[in-house]
Amino acid sequence: MLKKLFITIGLCVSLGGVSAAESLLPVRPAPQPAELTLIRHQQTADLPADIQVFMQQAKIPSENLSVYIRDLNANVPMVVHNDNVPRNPASVMKLLTTWTALKLLSPSYTWKTEAWTRGELKDGILNGDLILKGYGDPFLTDEAFWQLLHDLQLKGLKEIRGQLVVDNSYFNIPDYDPAAFDNEPTRVYNAQPSALMFNFQANRFLLEADQATGKVGITPFPLIPGLQLDNSMVLAKGGCRKGHYQPDFTPTATALKVSGAYSADCGKNFVLRVLSTPEEHVFNAFRDVWQSQGGKFSGTLQSGQVREGDVLLHTHESRTLGEQIRFINKWSNNVMTRNVFLTIGAKVLGAPATLDKSRMVTAEMLKKAGIDYTGMVVENGSGLSRSERVSARQLGALLEMAWRDPYMPEFMASLPLLGEDGTLASRFKDDDLRGRSHLKTGTLKDATAIAGYMLTRSGKRLVIVLLHNGREAQGSGRRLQDALLKWAFEQ
Repeated sequence: MLKKLFITIGLCVSLGGVSAAESLLPVRPAPQPAELTLIRHQQTADLPADIQVFMQQAKIPSENLSVYIRDLNANVPMVVHNDNVPRNPASVMKLLTTWTALKLLSPSYTWKTEAWTRGELKDGILNGDLILKGYGDPFLTDEAFWQLLHDLQLKGLKEIRGQLVVDNSYFNIPDYDPAAFDNEPTRVYNAQPSALMFNFQANRFLLEADQATGKVGITPFPLIPGLQLDNSMVLAKGGCRKGHYQPDFTPTATALKVSGAYSADCGKNFVLRVLSTPEEHVFNAFRDVWQSQGGKFSGTLQSGQVREGDVLLHTHESRTLGEQIRFINKWSNNVMTRNVFLTIGAKVLGAPATLDKSRMVTAEMLKKAGIDYTGMVVENGSGLSRSERVSARQLGALLEMAWRDPYMPEFMASLPLLGEDGTLASRFKDDDLRGRSHLKTGTLKDATAIAGYMLTRSGKRLVIVLLHNGREAQGSGRRLQDALLKWAFEQ
């Protein structure tokens, strides 16, 4: 009895004293970024002499270039040159969008795609419409879309006797002309963002040589009703070259003309082109995939919204943001970036997503981080723009901030690894530089850029930003990048 009394008293003291004990603890500060250790105090310099000689020989005007290089353990930059001049960063702008998304959404963020029914669902038959509502998933690819429809069948839906309604209302964006940027409306990099986006808005064309007939077969997916293919591909002699699986697609008044040469040694290859509106593309894919899974559907496409009385049947979850930014940055996927950019504004300021909301949220995030926003222009966040502007110092500050952040590993791992993967797979493959830098590249007419992190030969960790605008940027821009990277690596 006495033992029970001591136990009871002990429990009461222990449980009753929790709040009192906690009240005696000091108030803990909020978690901070990684400590900045300044161990090297070099002086800031202009462009190295070797680089200046190279630029003179290549006839690159000094005023067309901006450079910012900093040892992450130094108190001042190593090299600055026109670092406060806003320039077109091309796809290097994706660094800003993906970092903002990581900070405001978190690496574990996922997008949902919903399937709703309108009408009675009984014995596998829906006597009404099926509504697909998107929330901006940038990576609703073939596999994910197949799984979404398969899950609907697992939940009992086998036949749809109404229409397919596509709900894209989560994004409110202006009318989009895919030919406006460079008069290449079918290229995937010009695809428009969409709340319900299947496979980057792209039709997939399978190319396969048939030596027996001497022809090149072309098989589209999904099928486009009424599309007539004018197949002018010819079977080429000799080995497979890159140009063999980059045919020309030319829409005419009556058909889609496909021309070019293709070698039998190329085997099977896929070419992606955008030929439908986002809603039509989803509808065509739904029809083909649904029927391939044994489902029945003979309805038509409608654009609309989920409304009161509709019943949620299934929710599909996307890959995480942390996974998706690897596809964005390593392969410079424009339409994925644009979907992410729009999502940022909607999640912070509420639906529907608009470009203005995302621009406001991005600017506010940078200002809170102490990064000067002066002169920066963000149009769509992807870098596929003639008007976007950012300075080398602003990008450098962003990279420095990211390096000290808990999400640094996710961000850094999303960048192409020099000589190993992504858009940098073929550069410095047989050099000591291979595998020592995570860098994002950007290329437009009259603009090249590269930015990211480097581990030098001596073990210093550098932030590197190079922005080059001018008519000579494409011709000699890459050689200038290589020269600067080689110089930085030896520091």
